Amino acid sequence: MKKRFTVILSIVFAICLCFAFTACGGLFGFGTNSNGGSGNTGSSGGNSGNNSGSSSSGGSNQPKEDNDGTFVYSGASIKAANTSISGEITIPAEHGGVPIDTIPANAFKGCNAITSIVVPESVTTIGAGAFSGCSSLRSITLPFVGGQKGNSDTSAACFGYIFGTSSYQGGTKIRQAYGTGIGRYEDFYIPSTLRNVTITKESVLNYGAFQNCSMLAKIELNDSIIQVGANCFINCSKIETISLPSISIIPDSLFSGCISLNKFTINPSVDTIGEAAFKGCSTLSMINSELAGDFIIPNAVTSIGYAAFSGCSMIKSITLPFVGCQKGNSGTSKACFGYIFGEDSYQGGTKIRQIYDTGIGQFEDFYIPSILRSVTITSETVLCYGAFQNCSMLTTIKINKGAQNNVGEKAFENTATPTWV
Repeated sequence: MKKRFTVILSIVFAICLCFAFTACGGLFGFGTNSNGGSGNTGSSGGNSGNNSGSSSSGGSNQPKEDNDGTFVYSGASIKAANTSISGEITIPAEHGGVPIDTIPANAFKGCNAITSIVVPESVTTIGAGAFSGCSSLRSITLPFVGGQKGNSDTSAACFGYIFGTSSYQGGTKIRQAYGTGIGRYEDFYIPSTLRNVTITKESVLNYGAFQNCSMLAKIELNDSIIQVGANCFINCSKIETISLPSISIIPDSLFSGCISLNKFTINPSVDTIGEAAFKGCSTLSMINSELAGDFIIPNAVTSIGYAAFSGCSMIKSITLPFVGCQKGNSGTSKACFGYIFGEDSYQGGTKIRQIYDTGIGQFEDFYIPSILRSVTITSETVLCYGAFQNCSMLTTIKINKGAQNNVGEKAFENTATPTWV
């Protein structure tokens, strides 16, 4: 009996020992299972490691950076690999199948050996100061002006935005106004060496977009720009020619101070020429003409602002739809021929006094180009009091017959006799 009890106790102990071993194996990962032995041990440990790595990577949510020695790619973003990159740089439109759409702030800051940059049309955002310190830059191609396409009413709509507000050796400080232009401006530093700018995919150029960029000699614009803001090219003193074939308004002071502009085409859809639009364009000699000294303003134009052609001293002949600021003006200085030339004196301008309305104490002194000899009016209905008074430099005046029976007093006093055509 005692022997049987001992055997039973031994069996119970063995069973308890087996359960204990199995429990410890499950706890520490070295026990057996239905798949057999310890063969699953490595797999279990490996899975644990992989899960840990995957969790860590997914938690950061950051795209992996790729450095090819010239650029550092991070998802859809790109920046310089280092400040020693040099020469002509073309930013790729995609990398690893991912379109490049972002150039972040300061992306190429201090890359002072780059001479040319081409930014692809895939880019939709350029950060502030992205090209700050690119002091050897001579040309740049961009999809748009400023931080993104069609910017409005912020300093991010100015050309200088991508060069930033921090000074550096080889940078020229320029002041660019934006929005209304009243007390809203930034001082940007643009490379002094920069001469050529090409814009490939813009639709709107805002107020003061290229204002005071006196270092630029050439600005090439895509034809799909439909709107430009006032002062857009003011004081771009090296620009010789520019094309804007899709705009309908030439705004105030668009080319004011562009002393090297020599030719411009007003497209047939333009109906407004703003105040001082070509003021100070002293070498401008051709508008809608291939003949030097000839300005032809299309019939589609219905309004011309005050002093639109002030300082345009190269004009020898001019064709206009009407006299003054608009067709059929009456009783104000805006109805005088001199109105579109303004009251400011300039080299090559002759001061003339023109009386308007009743002629009693109401007059303006205008400055008309001294070499102007021929005027043609194509679509007028009324010539007001003193319209061409004292324009003694004129030798030929041709006017459409529609105005022949509506001529005010002294309209041609001290000037050439008109021909009605």
